[in-house]
Amino acid sequence: MARHTIVTMAGDGVGKTVLPEAIRVLEAVGLEADYLPAAIGWKCWMETGNPLPDKTVELLTRHKIGLFGAITSKPKAEAAAELRADLRGKGLVYFSPIVAMRQKFHLDVCIRPCRSFPGNPLNFVRRGREEPIEEPVVDTVIFRQNTEGLYAGVEWIDPPAEVRAGFETHPKFDPFRKIKGADLAISTRIFTREGCRRKYSSVTVCEKPNVLRETSGMMLEEAG
Repeated sequence: MARHTIVTMAGDGVGKTVLPEAIRVLEAVGLEADYLPAAIGWKCWMETGNPLPDKTVELLTRHKIGLFGAITSKPKAEAAAELRADLRGKGLVYFSPIVAMRQKFHLDVCIRPCRSFPGNPLNFVRRGREEPIEEPVVDTVIFRQNTEGLYAGVEWIDPPAEVRAGFETHPKFDPFRKIKGADLAISTRIFTREGCRRKYSSVTVCEKPNVLRETSGMMLEEAG
C-alpha cells in the first residue's frame, strides 16, 4: 500500500482531543501515513480574519487527504468582537471554514454509515414494559447535502435593491414589502438537479414538499 500524506486540522476545542485519538486508531489498523499539521478555526479568524488559511487550502489541494477535528463558530456580532483590534471595522465577515472547505473541494455529500453490532452497549435498543430488551439490526447509510440547500450560504441582512426586487416578484413576499431593509434578513435554500441526483440507487428521502414546495419538490422529483 502506498504511503499517504494526510493534512491534519485539529481546529478548536474537542478537536485537539479527538484528532490524536483518530490518528492512534489509523496507526493501530496499519495505515502507513505521514501527518502534516495545518491551521484552521477560531484562532485563525481572530488573528487574521480568515478561519481557513490559504496555506491550509494549498496543502489540501496538493495532498488530497485531510483529517479534521472540530471548529468553533459564533454569531456574527460575537465573531466581529473577537477579531484582532486592527482588523475590526474592515468588512471581514466570519464564514464557517467547514462549509468553505466543502464548497472549495466539492464535498457536497456527508456520508455516515450506521451499523449495529450484537452486544454493543452503544446500540439502539427497544424495551417494552415486561418484554426483554430488543436490539434491532441497523445497517443503513445516512447522508446529507453539505453545499446546497441552506448550506449554500447565500443570505443577506438589508438585501441589495436588485435582490429585494427579485423577491418582490413573488406573491408570498407581500407580507414583507413594508419591512425596512435593516429589519429584514433573507437566507436562500438552493437546490440543483445535479445535486439532487448525486445519491444512492435506493434511498429514503426526508423532505417537506407540503411547505417547501419548490426545493423539496425538486428533490422528490429526482429521487422518484
